[in-house]
Amino acid sequence: MEKIQECAHNFLHLVSTTKYVFHVAKRGVKVLILDFELKDFHHLAGLKYLDDINIPKDKKKTIDWILSEQSPITDAYLASSKHYKGKVSDEKNVEERISEFRYIEQYLDVDNFIRIYSPKDGPQNNSMIRCDYIIESKLKHSNKVVYIFIKHRKGLESPCCIVSFGVKKNTAYGGQNLYWMLKDKIVSGNRITIY
Repeated sequence: MEKIQECAHNFLHLVSTTKYVFHVAKRGVKVLILDFELKDFHHLAGLKYLDDINIPKDKKKTIDWILSEQSPITDAYLASSKHYKGKVSDEKNVEERISEFRYIEQYLDVDNFIRIYSPKDGPQNNSMIRCDYIIESKLKHSNKVVYIFIKHRKGLESPCCIVSFGVKKNTAYGGQNLYWMLKDKIVSGNRITIY
């Protein structure tokens, strides 16, 4: 399976079956509910940076288009964009982003999160990404660290979504550390405690 198709297939699975419930502590316990919507995929996979090739503008249909049998969106087609392969230190390296985003569920499932923090409370965010929390995560048998930026959809009491995703390069993000208390995953209505 092509990397972009695997990426789309895995994200579609999350949209249709999965939510996460994070209990984190900082001056009291906060409960964060993380869910997924089809329209988020286009940006999270970095497709917005490939503006020199034809990718559908309807963000809700991007995954369907990628997964259709007649889809022209293949890894080779994406590689035809001059923006696809970044330099080794480039944080907008779409090829690497897609490659790692295939494992977003595993990055969220790991029980050895590096940390979660609230950038808006910290002295340095080092990012133009508007988010409420940043998760720094690493898979057990990998040397790559990823940042998962999450934000409440419509205010502090609403569910969260992932607003950006990237592989750690030269930029380090700062903020107030939060502490993991409990991490549950809800798959098709069944709750699993991961941490």
